[in-house]
Amino acid sequence: MAVVFAAVLALAACASNPDRVVPQQYRKPIKQAAKECPELTPKLLAAQLDQESGFDPDAVSKAGAEGIAQFVPDTWAVWGEDLDGDGVASVYNAREAIDAQARLMCFLIFEAKASGIDGDPIDLALAAYNAGWSQVVRYEGIPPFRETEAYVERIRDRMPTYRFRG
Repeated sequence: MAVVFAAVLALAACASNPDRVVPQQYRKPIKQAAKECPELTPKLLAAQLDQESGFDPDAVSKAGAEGIAQFVPDTWAVWGEDLDGDGVASVYNAREAIDAQARLMCFLIFEAKASGIDGDPIDLALAAYNAGWSQVVRYEGIPPFRETEAYVERIRDRMPTYRFRG
């Protein structure tokens, strides 16, 4: 019954939300990054980027998260890589940030699968991206934070609506 209800909610979300077109300049980097692990899809990464920054590579949050994928400095220090050979891994370089986002998501999906925590590994990874893996472990699932629950739900609901053409 829960699966049917979830499917109905997803269809309702698609019907109420028109297709979202991924900005041209991010289509190729997102598609390339989605190849990082089998669980990632371009639509998942696009929905996450849209939720994080509205596809704005210069975004800065009140909490200090930066760039299109909204990395905090400590996390960027671990996951950021110089891909364009300029000698700097920049959170404001969309290609580098999208690539780092994908690698981090794959790591979190792996952690979710290996943890034994009940729940969909993608949902757990999204929750961890938003609230931190330690919170997912602490609550043995998606943490009961309104922001984190809404984050996971919004991304999952919007995923089917993203288009890479148009």
